[in-house]
Amino acid sequence: MRKLLVIGGGKSGLSALELGHFMDHQCFLYDDYPEKIEDNTRLFLNAYGVELLSSEQVKKVDFDTVVVSPGVPQTNKIVKFFLEKNSDVISEIEFGFRYLKGNVIGITGSNGKTTTTAMVGHIMHGEEETAVCGNYGYPFCKALIEQKFEGWYVVELSSFQLELIKDFKPKIACILNLSPDHLDRYNSLEDYYFAKFNIFKNMNKNTVFFANADDDGLLNYRDKLPSFTRWIGEKTLPIGVDEKGIYYERNLILRSEQVRFKGLHNLYNAAFAISMAHEAGIGLRHCVEKIRSFNPIEHRLEFVDIIRGVYFYNDSKATNFDSVKKALSSFKNIRWIAGGIYKGGDFEDFYIYRENIKKGYFIGDSAPIFMGKMKGIIDCEISINIENAIKHAFNEANPGDVILLSPACSSFDQFKNYEERGKVFKNLVKRLKDEL
Repeated sequence: MRKLLVIGGGKSGLSALELGHFMDHQCFLYDDYPEKIEDNTRLFLNAYGVELLSSEQVKKVDFDTVVVSPGVPQTNKIVKFFLEKNSDVISEIEFGFRYLKGNVIGITGSNGKTTTTAMVGHIMHGEEETAVCGNYGYPFCKALIEQKFEGWYVVELSSFQLELIKDFKPKIACILNLSPDHLDRYNSLEDYYFAKFNIFKNMNKNTVFFANADDDGLLNYRDKLPSFTRWIGEKTLPIGVDEKGIYYERNLILRSEQVRFKGLHNLYNAAFAISMAHEAGIGLRHCVEKIRSFNPIEHRLEFVDIIRGVYFYNDSKATNFDSVKKALSSFKNIRWIAGGIYKGGDFEDFYIYRENIKKGYFIGDSAPIFMGKMKGIIDCEISINIENAIKHAFNEANPGDVILLSPACSSFDQFKNYEERGKVFKNLVKRLKDEL
């Protein structure tokens, strides 16, 4: 039996163990915090015969393959140990790809990955055997087992998942955009961008790769992109996009008022989704009709409610500055709730939107940082937490104002993840409405 070690007992790591068990590997798990492993995870390990190893035990076994969970950096002492041994150290995505019989549509970028992945899945659902997975929340390895390794896999790919790619080769792929993010993990911005570039590492002219022709971050690295890159932008053919909508051969095929989502950035996401699904064999008319029926995903510029003429939007997934810029460009009269754990970013990026912002309400660990950088640019206060921010913003709001949660930070100071933060926001809005 081949020996498989997975480092990191999160969702992706466990799915790699499940696939390893399915393929008759002898499976082992190492986790830096074994005492925090939950009871249901321990039941899973027992059911699949997975041995949990300590840091000393793990160094004494010769493993055929070492799979590193995306949340574990390469600076981790155990990961470094196996890298220095020249072991076969790979990501969960790479591990799954080794057993793939179908095709991958790979989607990465700094922003818009989840929305675009959901759009492609929405278009292809019912037309092709399709699994929507990866960073989207449903691990690639698990999707492979469920779909018997056949069909199409629409895979959202974070930079973390792309770090340890060897042979991974999508049939169709894209980079939506590039902007600073995860500078708490990478030594430099280029390290982060180059991790993204692994998506086309093994692609060739027999595959299809799309990139954003209007994104400065990508254009600055144009010489690093494949020669066969197909561009999507305001003046590109056959698919083009601007504020009016999406074009095919310069003919407007989808008007912006025909869709249920907001923002030019989402029209770009839709143009990418249409292009990739069409390349996968879906008719163009069907692609357009499905985008018309697509509803925005939870926590991404998600409409929550209207209370006494005040609009509430949940954009909890906006954990970096570039995502927030897109949100701030989508509305007027914004009462902006932001803050959490600061991951880096240039606050001057927000100054251009100051006319759209009535007031900022800053929460979490980074509230003093936001206050220091934005005071004098916009009216603002430290609200400490989301509940206070909602109360203060609503008490000061006029009909037509937008109370927007768009944090520009990770959530781990006050919440388990961005999903919990968004759900708390929505529950507090509901409670506010019930109390009036």
